[in-house]
Amino acid sequence: MGKAFNIEERTKLANAAFINATRRAIAVSRQTNTPFITWRSGQIVELTPDEAEAELNANLAKQNAEKEQA
Repeated sequence: MGKAFNIEERTKLANAAFINATRRAIAVSRQTNTPFITWRSGQIVELTPDEAEAELNANLAKQNAEKEQA
């Protein structure tokens, strides 16, 4: 049987997977010269790959800062 994970470990793994998937989607958007599509406040939003990457990095920096303050 596989290794048992607690909820915190599962959450960290899930977050890492989401970040990885987002980075891969941004890379595909850049390679294909197509907009990065996301969902925000109930609406579809088109971003350039650079905008998407900047938002991802800003959100990750904010999360890291909040963890350090906790």
